[in-house]
Amino acid sequence: MLANMQKTVICVCLCFFLTALQGQSFRPKFFCFSDAFSRSEYSNDPVSQAKLLQKLGFDGIEMSLSNPQQTDKKLEAMNQHNLKIFMIWAKLDLDSEQPVDPRLFDFIIKMKGKGATIWFHINSKKYVPSDSAGDSICVSILQKVADYADDYGVSIALYPHHGDWLIKVGHAVQLTQKVNRRNVGAVFNLCHYLKLEERNLMEQELTKAVPYLFAVSINGADDGETNKMEWDRLIQPLGKGSFDVLKVLQILKRNHYAGPVGLQCYALKEKPEDHLKYSMTSWNKYMQKL
Repeated sequence: MLANMQKTVICVCLCFFLTALQGQSFRPKFFCFSDAFSRSEYSNDPVSQAKLLQKLGFDGIEMSLSNPQQTDKKLEAMNQHNLKIFMIWAKLDLDSEQPVDPRLFDFIIKMKGKGATIWFHINSKKYVPSDSAGDSICVSILQKVADYADDYGVSIALYPHHGDWLIKVGHAVQLTQKVNRRNVGAVFNLCHYLKLEERNLMEQELTKAVPYLFAVSINGADDGETNKMEWDRLIQPLGKGSFDVLKVLQILKRNHYAGPVGLQCYALKEKPEDHLKYSMTSWNKYMQKL
C-alpha cells in the first residue's frame, strides 16, 4: 500500500511539473526600430515617440548614433517613459583605419548597466559579401570592441544586411563563434533573410542560429519568390502580407529563444500611430496563440 501511495505522489508531482512546463509563457520584449518615425512629424520629437510607444505597449526602441544631440534627447525621453533602448545601430567598416565611430565608446559608457546591445552592420568594398577572407579582420575588431563594452555591461550583435559584407545569419553565427566573447551574438533579420537567403531553408537556418542569437527582427511580408521582391513587399506592418510570421515565433519558442524581438518599419507609408498600432495588435494576437 505504501508503495502505491508513493507511486501516486510521484505521478501527481509529475503531472504538476508537466503542466507547468506546458504553461510556460513566451512573450519576448518587443521594441520598434527608429525608422518607424523617419517619415513623419515624429521624426525629430523623441518625447512624442516615447509617448506613443508607451501608449501602444512597446517595451522600447532601437536607435542610431548618427546624431549625438538627438541621441541624448532620445535617451532622456525613453527613460522618462520607462522604455528601454534595446539596440544601438552602428557601422563597422572592415576597410577603414577607424573601423567604428569613435563616439561609440563614449556612448557605451553612458549605457553602463542598462542592458543595451550595439548591433553592427558590417561593410567592406575590399571583400565581396560573405567573403570569409575578411573574417580575421572582422573578428579582431569585434574582440577589441567587445572587451571594452563588456566592462560596461554592453553587448554586441552582428546584423546581416542586404548590400553589406555581412548578409547572412549563418555567417553572423560563424563570426560569433570565432569572436568567442560572452557578450557577442548574432541577429536574425526576417526581411533581409527573405531577400537574400533560401526561403525553404529558413526553419533549418533559424533553428541552428537560435543558441547564438541576441536579437530577432520581424515584420509583415509576402511569401513566395521573396528573393525577387522589393522592400515594399518584404517590409509591411506586422500581420499584413502572406508570409506566416507566427511560424518564426513558434520556431523561437520551440528552441527557447530568450532575447528581444524588434519590429522593422523601414519605408512604411502609413502614419506611425496607425502602422504601429496595427503591428502591436498583431503581436498581441500572436502572443495569445503561443
